[in-house]
Amino acid sequence: MNLISKLPGPLLVFLGAFCLSFGGLIVKSFEGATLWQILFWRQFFFVLLVSIFLLFTYKKKVFIALYQSGLPGFIGGIILGLGFSAYVFAMYNTTVANANFIIQTLGSTFFFIASLSSCVFSCIFLS
Repeated sequence: MNLISKLPGPLLVFLGAFCLSFGGLIVKSFEGATLWQILFWRQFFFVLLVSIFLLFTYKKKVFIALYQSGLPGFIGGIILGLGFSAYVFAMYNTTVANANFIIQTLGSTFFFIASLSSCVFSCIFLS
């Protein structure tokens, strides 16, 4: 855990985007598999790797940490699972370029709206 906390943020963002960029290649390479088979195996290995990470991080206090995360942690886990499923659905039903373009556009739109709203609110409340 100390290694990850000492890495700079831009490097972690780069590594995340680098790993995510292979998602379309992996989904499109399974020509004989159905969408539900891809989703099952993707979620299975995700749960396996996250469980291993939690065991290394929290050791015998894994269940205590999960309990302490409470309702926000539970809702965040459900949203993460739905997001992964939606990503695979998009990759399976359209081209990889279209799905990645839409994902990037949504991120840019959210950033623009957040910046614009903070500018408006700061003009209202700080002037």
